[in-house]
Amino acid sequence: MTPVSPPTFRSPASHITLLTEEPILAVTLLTIASRYYNIPTTGGHCRSHAIHEELWRYLRRMIERCLWGQEAFGGGFCGSGADESQTSSTAPWRGLRKGSLRTLGTIESLMILTEWHPRALHFPPEEAIDELMLPSREPRIPDHLDDDVAPRPGGNVGGQRIESWLEPAWRSDRMCWMLLSNALGLAYELGVFDDIDELLATNAITRPEYEDEAYRLRAMRIKRLLLIYLTQLAGRLGWTNMIPESIRKSDPVFSNKRPTTHEGATPGTNISGLSTSFSYVPDVELDDQIIQCWVGVSNAMQLGNERIFRSRKHTTDIIQSGSYTKLLKDFQPILKEWWREFERFRLPEFIRHILTIEYEYVRIYVNSLALQAVVERCTTNATGASSNNDSGPRGPNGNAELSPQTQNYLGNLPIGHLGRFGAEDQEYVKEVVLGCRNLLGTVVDGLFKGGYLKHAPVRTYFRIISGAMFLLKTFALGAPKSDVETSISLLDRTVHALRTCVVDDIHLGTRFGDLLESLTTRLRDRFKFAAATTINVAEGKSPLANGHVSKAAGHNGHSGLPGLENGYSAHTTKFREGLGVPGMSLYYPSLHYSPANTRNYLHRTHFYALWKHLSHSFRYVFWDLPIFSKLSIHVRAD
Repeated sequence: MTPVSPPTFRSPASHITLLTEEPILAVTLLTIASRYYNIPTTGGHCRSHAIHEELWRYLRRMIERCLWGQEAFGGGFCGSGADESQTSSTAPWRGLRKGSLRTLGTIESLMILTEWHPRALHFPPEEAIDELMLPSREPRIPDHLDDDVAPRPGGNVGGQRIESWLEPAWRSDRMCWMLLSNALGLAYELGVFDDIDELLATNAITRPEYEDEAYRLRAMRIKRLLLIYLTQLAGRLGWTNMIPESIRKSDPVFSNKRPTTHEGATPGTNISGLSTSFSYVPDVELDDQIIQCWVGVSNAMQLGNERIFRSRKHTTDIIQSGSYTKLLKDFQPILKEWWREFERFRLPEFIRHILTIEYEYVRIYVNSLALQAVVERCTTNATGASSNNDSGPRGPNGNAELSPQTQNYLGNLPIGHLGRFGAEDQEYVKEVVLGCRNLLGTVVDGLFKGGYLKHAPVRTYFRIISGAMFLLKTFALGAPKSDVETSISLLDRTVHALRTCVVDDIHLGTRFGDLLESLTTRLRDRFKFAAATTINVAEGKSPLANGHVSKAAGHNGHSGLPGLENGYSAHTTKFREGLGVPGMSLYYPSLHYSPANTRNYLHRTHFYALWKHLSHSFRYVFWDLPIFSKLSIHVRAD
């Protein structure tokens, strides 16, 4: 389920090599495996926990020794007088010493820990145990203060505070970032990013191990894995990538210059028959195909960050100018080409499931820009409706306040009505919906069916909750009842899978399952029915939900919103027709329009914080746009 470590050490005959040459990798594999394996004997459950904790403590000491350069003290000042040839000095001309902690396996170990976390991550460290007796550091805010002055933190989902859901995710992100940064530093030290081919050609190689063809192949593989992992994590968190772009462009795989034969194989990846060293990658061609698929996903995500989510201002500009539709159109061939090549490869079943989830995630991520554009236009239209009420009463923030009738009218409309849901947007929003359904379908019908979901990497769980959140967001545009029922049923099955197929009760899957169930339950209570209306073209009127009649001139004395002269926008009518059900009634979660004093309210609600972090997990999420200064989601207090 991960490209980091191929099944090299599955055979017991290779365990001696693992223990003697890759000590940190050996202990890392044992630490992760001990969390997932229960000893089937009396007291096996408790013994499994004890073994995992002991292995984790030992692994931590090994990593700390590597970090502080304390793996050995042979010879010299404070030395033990050991033979100099057996020391672990990092001098490159001495070559790689067996049993050293500073090896390629250590880099792989750090990447594996970003995929599967030790159980101890979910508990405070031993040295911080005294802090449990300290009082809470949260500032107390007097109740009499206005929300504009000091908004209260908080909000809860299912009786739990926001921090209880978000804190494990935040901690996981920071830990992965630090692990990868240390892996990158060690890779530079070991020459992974050196131009080995040039050094060999000029006979200027300073590291004897690189004269071995198998070692060079493994180093190149690790280099590409670091490029993949750091690009994905940096893009998701919105941080600067630690690897220079020049290194990405110099790699033929990342620069789309990968040479292939007519059979689709990659020349130069097969180990020469003259090589007598340990074969770390048994099936080089299969491994090359897997890496190539991961590179394609990483490149698509990098391209999306560069062209679409470069900055908040850039994203807003391309939406306002309308050029985002051309950018999204240019992305479709890239995604289709990746899928076509992916279908051609005969990959193992569960790595196919993992890569399918990654592909659908990127598909959702890129095409969600159309959904963001609808929300942006909704903001503009709602703001226009408020600004047209200059003579009306003012709210506490000085904003024009609409009459209760107008607020109720706007609150009973799907976002698609206010945001002019056009035909071009429909195509890409459908891509989002289909991507979410395919992602969740792969989880419940693929990984969950065989009980393999609990073995999925932590990254995959973030993809699952993100796909579920995006599917919830699309409901705001309105959808036919059959589509809503299909999506809600899929979300319910996902909740069941996340809750029942987990390694233990503190895994992120359990938390995400509880979170998703709480949100879907509240969403059910907030769905509204928008019946198809019969428009009187001659009079330019149509009935509203409350029985009143709306004219093109406006509603309740205020200027009408663009595209709403007939109660429903023409774009929404086209959307219903595009679904193949002309005039079909729509279901959507209700929103309440309240231009005054709602930004602080939204910052206190759990929907804002949870959807901002978990649903997109990328930079410049659309739920963080100014729409939330005008639209507030009604959340019923339980």
